[in-house]
Amino acid sequence: MKPLNDELQIHISVKWIVQLVFFVFAITGAWYTLRENITNNKNEIEHIKKTFIEYENHIDERVGRLEKYKEQELEEVNKSLLSKVLGNND
Repeated sequence: MKPLNDELQIHISVKWIVQLVFFVFAITGAWYTLRENITNNKNEIEHIKKTFIEYENHIDERVGRLEKYKEQELEEVNKSLLSKVLGNND
C-alpha cells in the first residue's frame, strides 16, 4: 500500500491559461453587450409606448371633433324633419 502524498502539484500549460483568460473576457464582453442591448430595447419600448399614447390622444381628439360635427348634422336633420312633420300636420 502506498502512503498518501501531502504535496499537491498543479501543472497548467500556458495554452490553457491563455484560453481561460480569453474565455473570461469573452463571457464578460457578452454579458455587457447583452445588458446594453436589453437597456436599449427597454428605452425603445418606452419611446414606442409614449409615441403610441400621443398618437392615441391625437386620434381621440380628431374623433371627438368628428362626433361633434356629426351630432350637429343629426340635430339639424332632426329639426328639419320635425318641422316638416309638424308643418304637414297643421
